[in-house]
Amino acid sequence: MVFEGVDVLTQDVQNNPRCPHGPTILFCRTVNGVPRKYFACSACRDRKQCNFFLWEDERSKFNDKYWSEESQKFVKFVKHREMFSTLNKFLADSNASQRNFCNTCNILYKKGDPKHINHSVLNGLTDYQLAHPSDILPALNNSKKEAQYHFSKSSVRDIITIFKCLGFKNVICLGTPRIHEHIQSNNEDITSILLDIDKRFHNFFGPLSFCWYNMFNNHFFMKEAKGVFRTYLQTNQGKNMVLITDPPFGGRTEILSTTFNSINAEYKTINKLQDDLPIFWIYPYYMEPQILNRMSEFCMLDYKVEYDNHLSFQSGPKGRKKGSPVRIFTNVDSSLVQLPSPNYKHCNICNRWVANENKHCNQCNACTSKNGDTYVHCDKCSRCVKSTWKHCKTCNRCAQLVHKCEQISFVKECFNCKIPGHKKVDCPQLREAKPQKRKNTNINKPRKKMKKR
Repeated sequence: MVFEGVDVLTQDVQNNPRCPHGPTILFCRTVNGVPRKYFACSACRDRKQCNFFLWEDERSKFNDKYWSEESQKFVKFVKHREMFSTLNKFLADSNASQRNFCNTCNILYKKGDPKHINHSVLNGLTDYQLAHPSDILPALNNSKKEAQYHFSKSSVRDIITIFKCLGFKNVICLGTPRIHEHIQSNNEDITSILLDIDKRFHNFFGPLSFCWYNMFNNHFFMKEAKGVFRTYLQTNQGKNMVLITDPPFGGRTEILSTTFNSINAEYKTINKLQDDLPIFWIYPYYMEPQILNRMSEFCMLDYKVEYDNHLSFQSGPKGRKKGSPVRIFTNVDSSLVQLPSPNYKHCNICNRWVANENKHCNQCNACTSKNGDTYVHCDKCSRCVKSTWKHCKTCNRCAQLVHKCEQISFVKECFNCKIPGHKKVDCPQLREAKPQKRKNTNINKPRKKMKKR
């Protein structure tokens, strides 16, 4: 049996059968050259987390009543207004020793409740902790469902500073609770709304600032939350608004880009705007081809996003030698995004901010480094490559020192010309084409200077 991979079909997602996590996704699995389509949960890649599975050609067997009941059970005990009322009572009571959170039941409760005696409990929550739940809640670590890695405080500050310099006033935080917490606590001139699949946040943010949401199918678990989000999109008629998102790195870019495009379309329709919603998509640098294949107007910034609870995604002695591999992809003109010194500099030739190790190549006419190292130019390949790579005569291209030549092959088609046999970076069409200036988004304010740290 030869397994040839799985493709994603993102058309008409909202009309697909539904599981407790909202509309399912239609996949196509090819085995021995024979494709077969099936529906599966959008949020969980592990059948133990959500066992929904349905072959498309057996859709008539779909038990709509059963799955509707399962969906109702999933949201049954989430009463957002009551939870928000409890939070306000806690904040009104200055005695922090009475404030507890049960990790077993996922609720705030007053000390002395016998129901939680043998449960995992967080005791004596301060005002700061109630306003920054990502600091105290155990991070979800299921890589096949909702693994959580939170931005470091320095990355949060840098991103907020970038937003301020670009004149953004209203921030849609899609899976970025640290950004939302910082704005809610520290920035009176900026507003934010959090969309996240972690239902524990119902305890810490009100119905107007948090929506229980699945980004893999653009699904709001609570009907009223959809209306709240639509209202927020209309804030100041959509002006000075930005979306920042930090999806799980295992998420398929086909699915995520469909969601972001849907939000963008709704934003433009509601506000009757022509310009796209500015988006900052946090993802590893090596996913650049996949992102640009779906969102061609995006570019990758050099800024290294760091996380508190992931050693490889931070600087320091225990971190990755070349720094975090996580970057920002955005449809905002890169020349407008000033990165913080002293780790970043401005390239006058490229007219954009780059990392200090990113040296401008006169032959490529670009700052070419991507992985945190300084790339070197290969005359035979006519492009810059990683410093650890060498040109292989057998493969007729640069590769790692230790490799099997026959493994360097390209079964799938080029992201640009759709012709198999080469990658987008080697596409003949792009080499012949003249470089084009990226389209500006609706940022009309003059650029402000960033304060040195």
